[in-house]
Amino acid sequence: MNTMDQDRVKAFDGVNNFRDFGGWRTGGGARVATGVLFRSAHLAKASEADLARMLALGITDVTDLRQAAEQAEQPSAWIGKLPLAVIEEPDEAMAGDAYGAGMAPHIAAFANSDFSSRAMRDLLAGHYRTMPYERRNITLFRRYFDRLATGRGGMLIHCAAGKDRTGILARLTHHVLDVHADDALEDYLLSNTAGNLAERLPRLKRHMEQTYGRPIASEAILTLLSVEPGYIEQCWTALCAKSGSVDGYLADVLGVDEIVQQQIRERLLS
Repeated sequence: MNTMDQDRVKAFDGVNNFRDFGGWRTGGGARVATGVLFRSAHLAKASEADLARMLALGITDVTDLRQAAEQAEQPSAWIGKLPLAVIEEPDEAMAGDAYGAGMAPHIAAFANSDFSSRAMRDLLAGHYRTMPYERRNITLFRRYFDRLATGRGGMLIHCAAGKDRTGILARLTHHVLDVHADDALEDYLLSNTAGNLAERLPRLKRHMEQTYGRPIASEAILTLLSVEPGYIEQCWTALCAKSGSVDGYLADVLGVDEIVQQQIRERLLS
């Protein structure tokens, strides 16, 4: 991890993959503001000190990309303690996209695979092609960008591990801000070093083996915990195939037209 990446990653007691995804240069030479755009894994195990850190960072809004079942399984520790505005879907609006109780969608779908690394990689790539068009994500992404255009404080986006659903939304944000694709990819891949994979692997391996009733290779679990360039490439290919371009997806599917994009750029670029 280089010095700049180390500066992006924030040390938290009970939250993995917490980092600032601002600070990048844009194609026009401007710089994305720091201290406004944050991303992380779930916040169910955040300590009291972690909550104080969130306040100190100036976070006022949270976009929780998890399903209702995931939220119920691991409720955010800040609820009832911090005055944060949350963007999330009510239970009844999310019911149509359920995968499995308390599980992220790719983990639930893993039950139908052969539990190999290749199967896990193929499964994740498939999810990256479909996630931007899932009804829940369209609604959440749209509300996130609307808030990003009009808000004043810091925004935290997260899902369960803070790497896939969060990774797509962060990458779309970088696209709106004209961050170079190589820099946006570097930011995306930082989940592999900021995500605390070595510590999480044994725990997730035990959990999945108990859930599915069979041994699962550590290599396959590590594939599940990691991100790869090919995943975000699959996502971008799907956006271009279905919507003509990434900008077409933003405008036609999310309603994030040039006016909204310009508002976001005016707020976050200097």
